[in-house]
Amino acid sequence: MNLSKSVKTILFLIFLFLLGFAGWYFYKNKYGNPVTGLKPRLEMGIGRISNITDSTVDLSLKLLIHNPLPIGMDVKNLAYTVRMNDRVILENDYAKALLIKPHDSLTVNLDTELKLKKLVDEINQQDRRGNDSATYHFEADFHLRQPLLGQDTIHLSMDKRMPVYHLPQVKVKGFDLEKFRLSQSDIVLQLELTNDNPFPLEFKNPSYVISVGKQDKLLEGSVKGGTKVKANSASTYEIPLTVDMGDLLKTAGQFIFKGKSLPFHLTFKCKLASEDAMINNSDLNLLVDGELRDLDKVKKLIEKK
Repeated sequence: MNLSKSVKTILFLIFLFLLGFAGWYFYKNKYGNPVTGLKPRLEMGIGRISNITDSTVDLSLKLLIHNPLPIGMDVKNLAYTVRMNDRVILENDYAKALLIKPHDSLTVNLDTELKLKKLVDEINQQDRRGNDSATYHFEADFHLRQPLLGQDTIHLSMDKRMPVYHLPQVKVKGFDLEKFRLSQSDIVLQLELTNDNPFPLEFKNPSYVISVGKQDKLLEGSVKGGTKVKANSASTYEIPLTVDMGDLLKTAGQFIFKGKSLPFHLTFKCKLASEDAMINNSDLNLLVDGELRDLDKVKKLIEKK
């Protein structure tokens, strides 16, 4: 039986429709809903800490972006926020362009500086509650060069449970006069190193500069080796020093003979070693201000001479 040209055309169109429907059905079953099931997602981790000071932490965030879409994501830049138990501890922008290919993933290192005040406040609050871990919430707005799924910005977020990290602390505990001479005297400076983390820390190859009163860099030096501090504990670290008493008396004599405490400024630097990959091999740079209170000892020794 011969079919007319118009009937053949209709049958051909029906065939194309069925073929397209079958392709769509197969694609839907394999990849999910083309709008919601194929939404990009991300994973975040703290790569490593590179530097710790008394007010900031330099760290690198590792961001893994998954793009299951059949088209690429051309990103102009992105803005991101990190929350620790709903408290914002970090906000920053990443100004570089990114291209995530179709059905592909991309890892990005976000190098950033974290201000310590908000972080320390949250850590102290968790300590009071007895919590050793926290929920870290990461969210990012990806600004696109061209709209994707009808949007020019894609908002992604994720949560991750991680330990509550504590920053190592260094405090001046005191000092002892070993050998007192009016020319040069040997002093042992006692530092208290505190580690409130659930893993041990080693303070390696420390160096120091001490300014006393108005005398800058009165004492400086370095020590080879390291001091290990166990988890959730503190250790006293002693630094042997030789001080020129003439220089000390120039700036500190008025404090000594009036019985006042002597202000000092300590710059302490070392490398941290840890079994925790995030902190291991990071630099610790701390500035410590304090007072030397046992000056009566120095006064009596000078008067004896």
